[in-house]
Amino acid sequence: MSKIKVLLIDDDEDDYIITKDIFSRINQPNKYELSWVDTFEKGINAILKQQHHIYLVDYRLGKHTGVELVNEAVLSGVKEPIIILTGKGDYKIDEEAMNVGAADYLVKDKIEPDTLDRALRYALKQAETLSALKESENKFKIIFDKAKDPILISDYTGKIHDINTAGLNFFGYHIKEMLATNDRSLFYTQEDRENFIQTLETKGAVSDFECQMISSKGQVYFCSLSSFLQIDLQNMVEVYHTIIHDLTYRKSLETKSIHESKFSITEHIAKGFSEEIRNPLSTINLILHELTTDEKLAYNETLQVNLENIKTNIESINQLTKNFIASTENKPILIQKVGINSLIEEALLEIEDFIIGHRIVLEKDILPSETYLSIDKKQIKKALVHILKNAVESMETYPKTLNISTINDSGFYSILIEDNGKGISDELSQQIFEPFFTTKKEADGLGLTEAERTVLAHNGNIIFKPQEKGSLFIVQIPITKQ
Repeated sequence: MSKIKVLLIDDDEDDYIITKDIFSRINQPNKYELSWVDTFEKGINAILKQQHHIYLVDYRLGKHTGVELVNEAVLSGVKEPIIILTGKGDYKIDEEAMNVGAADYLVKDKIEPDTLDRALRYALKQAETLSALKESENKFKIIFDKAKDPILISDYTGKIHDINTAGLNFFGYHIKEMLATNDRSLFYTQEDRENFIQTLETKGAVSDFECQMISSKGQVYFCSLSSFLQIDLQNMVEVYHTIIHDLTYRKSLETKSIHESKFSITEHIAKGFSEEIRNPLSTINLILHELTTDEKLAYNETLQVNLENIKTNIESINQLTKNFIASTENKPILIQKVGINSLIEEALLEIEDFIIGHRIVLEKDILPSETYLSIDKKQIKKALVHILKNAVESMETYPKTLNISTINDSGFYSILIEDNGKGISDELSQQIFEPFFTTKKEADGLGLTEAERTVLAHNGNIIFKPQEKGSLFIVQIPITKQ
């Protein structure tokens, strides 16, 4: 077994002789190899060379102190344990030594062979344990930092203790901003956060908790959270280690699949409906023509007015049928590079008179730099016009405010259209894109259906969010090539 190398740093040779004698009286004297240097400078140089396993440092080293030496060694990254040797009654020095990183302290007048042996063994064991913990911590830190999924460390109060690089990129924060943020602001709804915390506190762990989370730029993600409780021994606080899985793409595919099935069924119904209704309409139109051209009835004004009303209503039914069929058809997409800012302005210009006529206050927060998207310009503009008209028509009381903003985040260019109208209940919001669904008078309920179909055909998303007052539509268009 190799000897444990001990270095004594003491400017008094008599103390070295006394210490050497104490070592010789240890039960296993050959276990240790004692060396000695007599100045602060020699001590620092010897420690930095890291040729010894443990150091005994006298508190008084000429114009310097042992505490200064310990402090400098720790700052230099020295891992070996250092024991301070103090005089009798110097308890403040003892405390100071431990605070700067000394492994232990011994009162010179009370050092005995057994006491010294025990102190050396404990200090070495403690250093070995700390080294193992540090190595384990470093391994965890590497995994933590390199993980592709966001990992968040927070506590019950919402205080964020740490987050990895993937998490910072996911939420769009710098580390200082994130550490100053409460984790409540990362959940899209506080109900989700409360349910998550309640489950975690009750069970001690959570797997695949689905919720919505929101980035610093307002981007909403569908996520699955897996978390467990752990005691932070350094700060003595219970923390949550939470891995965040982004399900947005998967949810998008599921939603797209559902919508494609819905559109397929709707298209089938629409074609069948049109065939069923056109035949009786043709018969009615034929009869109307005979009645309106009958000379015997030509001077019956009441009858002619009624016939004209019937004809007008038949034309309305026919047009509604055509609109319904058009809203369910898969129109070919003519892709071209389009500046989205210019397209938004064109859509607003198209309904400018409509906005002015309703005395709408228009607020815009459009990203200043132009972004070019691969889209069908005509179809996307028409979809935006449908949504904008819907927003304008929903506002009944003044002041009427229409807000349009844009976000460029996570591969999508998002257009947010928000109004302060009468809104719609959560129950009815599930039907907002259904054909013929409307809460307005004299509306066919097909505009939003067509808008949704257009956006989904561009591999995008259209999201409706009821607000406390009014509604918010988010149109997400992929920035990557279609």
